[in-house]
Amino acid sequence: MLIRGTTPTIGFHIKTELDLNDVAEIWITFKTRPGIPKVHEKTYTIEDVDIDAENKVINLFMSQEDTLEFEDVPYEIQIRLRTNDGMAFASKIIDEPIGRILKDGMI
Repeated sequence: MLIRGTTPTIGFHIKTELDLNDVAEIWITFKTRPGIPKVHEKTYTIEDVDIDAENKVINLFMSQEDTLEFEDVPYEIQIRLRTNDGMAFASKIIDEPIGRILKDGMI
């Protein structure tokens, strides 16, 4: 669970034969689940991640500022990527609750 006001590293394990050395673009999108009155969406790109091609992991490092942008409601997360030769891939959509904190703001 992602908790507001923290600095998590989220690892996306890629379970295809895709060579991560060939990735040209990445979008990791967080969006409030349908039905949540206040829609919030944030997308991270290839500049925001570290790619571990050998272990097939894409790591997203989030700051306190990043996680404080989220509401403490359920979000959906999806990773999409494009290779240098134009092939496009998308993960299944993951449901993830965002944990609340008692005192808001940077620590």
